[in-house]
Amino acid sequence: MKYIKILMPLLLIAVVVVSCTKESDEDAIQALLESSWFVGDGAVRTANDSTDVPQAGQSPYEAQLLADTIDYVRWVRWIERPVTREYHIIVTGNSADVTITAYFHGAPPGYGIFVNNDSFGPIYQRAISDSVIRKVKLFRDDESWHILSLTVADIYTVDTDYPVIITEVKAEVVSRGYEFVVNSADTYFERDSLPIFYPSDTVDVTVTCSAQDDSTWAFLHHGIGHRPGVGHHIRQPFYRENTTTFTRTWVIADDSVITTPAVRHSAVDVLGWQTLFGDSTATYYSRAWCLPYIIMEPGEEIPTD
Repeated sequence: MKYIKILMPLLLIAVVVVSCTKESDEDAIQALLESSWFVGDGAVRTANDSTDVPQAGQSPYEAQLLADTIDYVRWVRWIERPVTREYHIIVTGNSADVTITAYFHGAPPGYGIFVNNDSFGPIYQRAISDSVIRKVKLFRDDESWHILSLTVADIYTVDTDYPVIITEVKAEVVSRGYEFVVNSADTYFERDSLPIFYPSDTVDVTVTCSAQDDSTWAFLHHGIGHRPGVGHHIRQPFYRENTTTFTRTWVIADDSVITTPAVRHSAVDVLGWQTLFGDSTATYYSRAWCLPYIIMEPGEEIPTD
């Protein structure tokens, strides 16, 4: 009995130590993911304009230049904040798998997507109901946790009759024979396999997409930092090649990165035709794939977490 009395407190101490260690790992991982340049607030900022004034691109000049890519339409999203993220963390030894989920929503009159598809017409407001999921793998060295690889942030409208599908996104820098392709929201990319661009690059982007029982139009977001005051949000419509294929040229210098190496966030954002050109009875439905990219000079090291 004496040995049992001694053993029980030791077992309790062991349980407490194990529990505290696990909780500490989860807290450390969540803190890293919330502060990392590669994850952070990138998807949220890609999905939100924080204004109810519809606009086409980054400036009126841009809007005039792009008038021939798509019929007249101006739109912005304004989602309700704060956005609550949920982290499902599984720690196995020195490795961890994390699934990050969140819900983007916004309802009139104050929030939603604001669309003007007639220069002399009204601004239509449509409610937003989007979910986002991103998966991340991490590893632990002697000092701390680090990001090993991640998937795109897959943002999609829930409970819609017109689900949007992105089949493939390809980015090419012809001048140096560089190509990046993503064709699944479940593909993991390590940091050195993320899109890597030089400040002088011109990138040709091709997206293949579709929507059930409707057509779509694709938009390119880039230049976005996940921290306030870092980067600026550029949104540009693609050119339509056919019913499912869109192309766009992206000049990296437009991102105005002063110091390299730098991490920015991009997205291919596909909206349904009715969302853009419907009347007051139309609904909102879209899909976006968001992914960080690296801007660096040849020979520089890839940024850390």
